[in-house]
Amino acid sequence: MELYIVRHGETDTNHEGKINGSATDLNLNKSGVNQVEYLKKHINIEMFDEIYSSPLKRARQTADILNQNVHVIKTDDRLREINYGSWDGLPVAPTKSQHPDGFDENNYIDEDYIKYAKNGESYDHVYDRVTSFMNDLKKTVNNKKILIVCHGFITRSFVKVVTQTPDIANIVEPDNASVTKIKITKSGNLYLMYYGRLEDI
Repeated sequence: MELYIVRHGETDTNHEGKINGSATDLNLNKSGVNQVEYLKKHINIEMFDEIYSSPLKRARQTADILNQNVHVIKTDDRLREINYGSWDGLPVAPTKSQHPDGFDENNYIDEDYIKYAKNGESYDHVYDRVTSFMNDLKKTVNNKKILIVCHGFITRSFVKVVTQTPDIANIVEPDNASVTKIKITKSGNLYLMYYGRLEDI
């Protein structure tokens, strides 16, 4: 089984440097639509057997553009972006100034953010739902190519689970409208084939 994981195109909150979790549910901006249209030229949608998407608008819109009405798009709540709670939608720079230990040196939110963000989702909870999603695929799908449209942190979480990287801070965020490929063998082994590719999918 091959999983092709697409991060959605750009939104206004991405462009403005704001925290973009599951409570921020925006459509793509013009640049985001253009990014996905570019990716569409490098994807043969006919090669996929199934398409899954996060239910959030930015992911569904990305999936709709790539799909071109070829497949039925299946939404799955486990593919939602992490819920940053009260931090969702806040600008990164002042939030980091106030809580520097809530961010890593690449300005990504660190798992310690949960000490400050009310109702924030733990990193472990996200890893659990990504693992659950992959386990269900392994039970029901064999020798297929699956397109999965989701989010930056969710993509990083897939890679962390597959590679067993101890600290997700060592996995940088993929570009908007980029593709990450994971292979699942018949024996259940997981392999990262490539990360954050923008063409030649």
